[in-house]
Amino acid sequence: MEEVKFPFSCPICGRKTDYLLAELVEGAVLTCSFCKLKLTLHGHMLEDVRKEIKRLKMNVTLKSSSKERK
Repeated sequence: MEEVKFPFSCPICGRKTDYLLAELVEGAVLTCSFCKLKLTLHGHMLEDVRKEIKRLKMNVTLKSSSKERK
């Protein structure tokens, strides 16, 4: 099974780092690989990440169901 990764943009430098979806849980400490900012995932940022993950999963589901119809 392929491990699904999620690109997360650093709020300081704006560069993206990929994290495994399993890592993006409440209280997770994310470290930007570029500017080395350490960020604890909670509150509004956690909610934004959850919404984006849900949106991405819906897009994957829609793409796979359209392929099955062809």
